[in-house]
Amino acid sequence: MCRGTTLQHFRLAIVLAGLTGWSAVPVVAQTPARGASAGNVETTPMNCWWMTDKGAVRVGELFGLTLTCRVMETGAVKVVPNLSEVEPTSIELTPFEVLQGTRHEDLVAPPWRYIQYVYTVRLLGDEFFGRDMPIPATNLTFRIQTGGAETLEGAEHRYVLPSMPMRILSLLPAQAADIRDPAVETFGDLETRRSRATTELIASAIFFAFAAVAAVVAAIRIAERYRQRGPTVQETVPVRRVLGGCVREIDGVRAEALRDGWSSSLAARALAAFRVGGAIALQQPVAQTLDDVTPAREGQLAVRHGLLRRRHAVVSASITADAMERVRVAGNGNRPSAVGAEGLDQIRDALVALTAVRYSRREPGDVQALDRTLDNGCGALRRLRTAQLWPMRAAAALSRATTLFGRGA
Repeated sequence: MCRGTTLQHFRLAIVLAGLTGWSAVPVVAQTPARGASAGNVETTPMNCWWMTDKGAVRVGELFGLTLTCRVMETGAVKVVPNLSEVEPTSIELTPFEVLQGTRHEDLVAPPWRYIQYVYTVRLLGDEFFGRDMPIPATNLTFRIQTGGAETLEGAEHRYVLPSMPMRILSLLPAQAADIRDPAVETFGDLETRRSRATTELIASAIFFAFAAVAAVVAAIRIAERYRQRGPTVQETVPVRRVLGGCVREIDGVRAEALRDGWSSSLAARALAAFRVGGAIALQQPVAQTLDDVTPAREGQLAVRHGLLRRRHAVVSASITADAMERVRVAGNGNRPSAVGAEGLDQIRDALVALTAVRYSRREPGDVQALDRTLDNGCGALRRLRTAQLWPMRAAAALSRATTLFGRGA
């Protein structure tokens, strides 16, 4: 008797559990049918379901609505849906309004291809307060293609995407007197935009100042060109190109000295480069001869220039270490050098060391000290070449103009 009663209770529990499972209805998402396989083409060639990012919304509130479909795609069977009916510009979800939508890239997980659209939706109307409004059922048509080399397309089928209920809340609390749109921006957002606008204004002013300086320099050069009278003067090599040739020559001498050791001829080549660089640093004259045939002799430096047509020039200077010291002391009414006093000292020390190697009958004693001296002097020439670039010259001209204006004021 006890066993029969227990069996009846167990059967009743099974029936109640089944009824509870059938009565459960999802609210914010739908899922595809379970148990679909690649061979079950007759019943489940395509499944679609809705999903929202919110379980309940207010009237006029924007929410995301996602439509996901999976269609069968194998070597023998391919489902081709007509997606024009669910495009963001054509889908009808009355009374909901689709504002915009995006289709994401398809995902393929054999035997299925997953297609997904994400819509931005809202509901307008005061008659929906406190109600469950379903997202309406949507019809999708598709065809099934079969065959390998020769594809056969079947008749058109129709798939009905079930509706999904959405809970619509009240738009305003009971104490509200009117309807107002919430503020989009906070004070922090306004302050951020104001700071960004100020930064961009300062940057534009700086760039405009550089452009103005360049325009003034170009105008002065054009005016000087039209004012020239008399015979045409042959164009000389730009200072930056000459300094670049000096640096390359010194680097080449250093490489040969490391490989074969220092010699009198290597010292003579480095001396010519440092003499030209020292003359430019002290704003002394440098002799230039445009010649594509005659090779450079001792004391001269060959420099290449030109972008489209490469030409050769021979430059030289007669300045020595003692002459550099005399010019620095006298001043000669020139502006301070771009490399400063330390750079001039490094160039002069290189001239002294190389002169000793060039005209001495003995081998150089401390080779490492000589190498360090050349490195320091070559570094000074590199800084001098950098100072000849247009941004550096424009900044220096602007600084001098500001200083003169301050003195005049």
